[in-house]
Amino acid sequence: MSLILKADKPLDSEVRRVASRYLVRARTVLEERPDGPHEAIHTARKQFKRVRSLYRLIATADRVFQKRENERIGALGRHLRESRDATSLVETAHRLADAASTAEERMAVNRVHQRLVARRDSVASAAATDDLIKEAIAICADALDAVDHFRFDAGPKRCAGILGEGWRRTGKKAALALRQAADTGAADSFHSLRKRTQDRWVHCHFLAQAWPAALSSARRHAKHLAALLGENQDIALLSDFADAHPHEIGPPEDLTHLIAVMTAEEGRLRAEALPLAAMLFPKNARKDAEHIALLWRHAA
Repeated sequence: MSLILKADKPLDSEVRRVASRYLVRARTVLEERPDGPHEAIHTARKQFKRVRSLYRLIATADRVFQKRENERIGALGRHLRESRDATSLVETAHRLADAASTAEERMAVNRVHQRLVARRDSVASAAATDDLIKEAIAICADALDAVDHFRFDAGPKRCAGILGEGWRRTGKKAALALRQAADTGAADSFHSLRKRTQDRWVHCHFLAQAWPAALSSARRHAKHLAALLGENQDIALLSDFADAHPHEIGPPEDLTHLIAVMTAEEGRLRAEALPLAAMLFPKNARKDAEHIALLWRHAA
């Protein structure tokens, strides 16, 4: 509950409090690495995503701050992604082996999984990962310093308007991505929809005081949808890797089986995700946002 924005407190101080907690979590896990460097990077990236989602929610309070910090933290996340991607390929292949429809497919995907494990362990040297983590820790310090100086003066009405606008922008972008994903099936559209779903998931948590029961339900809904779209994105990443590096997947027959499993699983995930997304993001994003702003003013 400590990472929920408190409606009866100044919004800028709440942003400082919540963002700092996430950034400190990221810095701590990168410094201590309790479950190893790969897991530390994965955990830190999740904290950075939460901070960026928070800044999108309050973007109209200070657009210069939001743009600068979004670029800073986004660049850091992308920098860490290369190391994370090698691990993600391994995890995706492992899940796909469980989704295989025949023993032959399962054995082929298991062989692919083992090759990707070996690749991950060879690609990320300990020294390179160490340097990457040290750089990330330094950028965390800069981001913490920046949010510590974040200030704006606004009464309850303007704060509600700021939060409502952040909610509206997320909903509008999600609705566009949803239409494009349904019409074209393009991987980029599904990826955009996933990012906005992750924003909505976190925003429901941040704004829980506005309407606890409904936002808790919406958050569970968004979390499930984000998981489906995340698995879909992982398959897209593995598919792109297989196209670019077929020799690292293995012999042609293993690649053929992998493609068959990926295609079937992608179809299943998309068929389940699209109706859920249509339920989560109303067509009238502005009216939805007006409700949120009104509820926040009432809670404040």
